[in-house]
Amino acid sequence: MKKSSKTNRVIILKGSPGVGKSFTARKLVSQLKSKKIALISIDELLHIDQRNLCEDKLKLAKYNAAILTRSFLSDKFDIIIEYTFDIPQHLEFLIDKIKHSHVDILPKSDIHIFHLTAKFTEVKKRNKTRRDGTDPLPDIILEKLYKSCEKTAGKVKDEIIIESDKISLKQVVDQIMGNLK
Repeated sequence: MKKSSKTNRVIILKGSPGVGKSFTARKLVSQLKSKKIALISIDELLHIDQRNLCEDKLKLAKYNAAILTRSFLSDKFDIIIEYTFDIPQHLEFLIDKIKHSHVDILPKSDIHIFHLTAKFTEVKKRNKTRRDGTDPLPDIILEKLYKSCEKTAGKVKDEIIIESDKISLKQVVDQIMGNLK
C-alpha cells in the first residue's frame, strides 16, 4: 500500500503589535498534530542584525525567514511565521522567496495567512502588559503600526481576518485550525 505524503503547512500570523500573534503562535504549536513544528519570529531575526531599522534590514530579515522556512519544509516541518507585515509587498516578497528558489525543489506545502485584529483600545491595553518578553511600544509608534496594519488587512490573496478581541484565544486557534483542513 502506498503511503500518502503529508502536505506541510506554512502558517503566517500577521497584524499589529498587541493583537496576540506570539501568544496565538505558541498555543497553535500545542494544537498542531505534527511532531515537527518550527516557529519563526521575524522580530527575532531583526534583532540579529544590529543596524538601526532600515529597508535593507527589513528585507534581509524576510529573506532569512524564507530561507529558514525552506530549510524546515525540506525536512517536512510545519512552520508558523509571525510578524506585523504592515506593508503587503513585504509579505508578498516573503511568500515569493518561500515558493521560488533556483536551488532546490520543495516538498508539497500550503501557505495560510491569518491577519489578527482587535480594537485599538484593546491593542493599547495588551501592549502595556506584553507576554512575549518585549518592551511595550510607545503609543505613537503603536498607533502608526496599528493604522498601517488595519489599512492593509485582507490585501493579500486568501488572507483570513480574525478579530482576536471578540473571541477567546481557544476560538482564535480553533478558527485557524479549521482553515488548515
